[in-house]
Amino acid sequence: MILYSDLAYDSRVRREATSLVREGHRVVLVCLEGTEGTPDLPPGVEVIVRRPSVTTVLPGTRVGRPDRANGRLSRGVRQARWLIAYVRNLRSWGRLAIDACGQVDVWHAHDLPALVAIAPVLSSRTPVVYDSHELYLEAGSAALLPGIVRLLLRGYERRLVARVAAVVTVNESIAQVLRHRYRPRRVVVVHNAPERWDPPAERPQQLRNALGLTASVPIVLYHGSLSSSRGLRELAEAMLTGGLEAVHLAYLGFGGMTQELIRLSGEPRFGGRIHVLPAVSAEDLPEWVASADLCVMPIQASTLNHRLSTPNKLFESLASGTPVVVSDFPEMRPIVLGDLDGPLGETCSPSDPLSIGEAISRVLDLSPDAYADLRRRCLKAAHERWNWETESERLLGLYADLPDADAPTRSVVFPDPSQCDRG
Repeated sequence: MILYSDLAYDSRVRREATSLVREGHRVVLVCLEGTEGTPDLPPGVEVIVRRPSVTTVLPGTRVGRPDRANGRLSRGVRQARWLIAYVRNLRSWGRLAIDACGQVDVWHAHDLPALVAIAPVLSSRTPVVYDSHELYLEAGSAALLPGIVRLLLRGYERRLVARVAAVVTVNESIAQVLRHRYRPRRVVVVHNAPERWDPPAERPQQLRNALGLTASVPIVLYHGSLSSSRGLRELAEAMLTGGLEAVHLAYLGFGGMTQELIRLSGEPRFGGRIHVLPAVSAEDLPEWVASADLCVMPIQASTLNHRLSTPNKLFESLASGTPVVVSDFPEMRPIVLGDLDGPLGETCSPSDPLSIGEAISRVLDLSPDAYADLRRRCLKAAHERWNWETESERLLGLYADLPDADAPTRSVVFPDPSQCDRG
């Protein structure tokens, strides 16, 4: 398995590695970082850290700002230089990963950078599984590249996908885009839902204890990456909607917008009702989420990747029995409003703070009995449908069907995604 980022921040990779080991495979996992602070992985998962040093451009390194005097030309030159430096480091890292692992039966590449790193230099006899966590060329730094560059990279991705045995991705809408663009041999959808979790008998109080609030104060939570396109400013503005004067909002996480949100929380118009809290460990997260009254994720429709997303925090909220307000997007809407037992929350227009605020009010204004029933539906949906135990069966079925599935020793190497988005 190869992952071009920090293993500690990628729950999907850890879950997949764990499931494959429990099925009887041996997993060698190559990443940029991850041995320190990473939740324990089971015996049978070997973590190898390799960091390239050909250039200084690594995942998370931003494209330099152009000089205003030079405008578009300067921006294009800087972007080209950044991309060349990124690819040089990536190719170097791929060779380091292959040398570190030696002979393996299958390579499992997480996201496009990992596929680019290893696919061109591997023997065609070695199966490769491409795990596309998102539409990579329409997310993160890749989305900032000029359109012509992304078009060329899409053509290159098509060539690489033609070489892989199967593509794994996170939801059916993204799977349809990948089928249309690249015509892969096989596509398997594995939603990134957490394991089933049983809340304690008494509702957790982590958020209220951290904020010094009483049980009667409603708390809205956003957890995950504090970055642009997540609707974090719009969510803050939504707290000014009439009827939400007593509601508090907590941002729980880390990212490039942390300081901006801290400054925003100090503005007098919010009356001290907005709070920014540091991220908590993966092991502690379920109880923190369960201590909220509502989780809100107003992801913006800034890219196709965002519009088709099913963020981790959606499934984490349901697993904790916490209702949600989500952007009214093609993949999230049917999960939240189309559940077999009834709605699991509300949808909103994510660019409109009033729409977000009204959706929050519709949940928080429910009677105590209706709200308790809503929480029960969320937990039931997670236990019966949206959980890793169910989703991982498709991953294991894929590996059972690979050409070398019956070999006595079945080693899986997972490549690292070049960028880990904590959404």
